[in-house]
Amino acid sequence: MNDIKSLKEQQREKHPGFDGYLDCMTRALFTGLASFCLGFAGTYFVQKAVQTKLHYPVKYNILLSSLVATGIAYQTTSTRTKSCQAAWMAYEDKHTVLKEEKY
Repeated sequence: MNDIKSLKEQQREKHPGFDGYLDCMTRALFTGLASFCLGFAGTYFVQKAVQTKLHYPVKYNILLSSLVATGIAYQTTSTRTKSCQAAWMAYEDKHTVLKEEKY
């Protein structure tokens, strides 16, 4: 099961939209990873730029940057994966995307 190509071939007849779903989920997860990296870097450098006005120990820069980046990445990834799931369900004719509130 570690080979994605064989998994796609195996599921192609049973689920015709499986290739698109895997691609969408891959993009969603890597978008979350990228948003974590950019969120961490952005928060960290903003803290360094205004360090003279913020009066808390320097050791909390990484902690605060990590928490902010985790929140950003979680929100991004959950939104993107829900849209992938909605597209998959619409393709499988089990649900409709129009019932979802936002995507």
